[in-house]
Amino acid sequence: MQLKKLLSYIYPIRIKTLPSERSNSLEITMVNGKLLLDSKHTNYSYGSLQKVLNKGLAHIGKNIISKCEH
Repeated sequence: MQLKKLLSYIYPIRIKTLPSERSNSLEITMVNGKLLLDSKHTNYSYGSLQKVLNKGLAHIGKNIISKCEH
């Protein structure tokens, strides 16, 4: 993962693409060492949105998130 993180400062690294009922697909990409969550028309985690996403996920808790369907 460290190599991917370093390379993400040069160009975006696609980590995973997932199907979505509402957005067709969701894409997790690493840019400048940070993970971003995007759909075709929306970025869910850039700049201040990333802070909101992190706080929301922390509030939910890892044990509840890990029980969610993938």
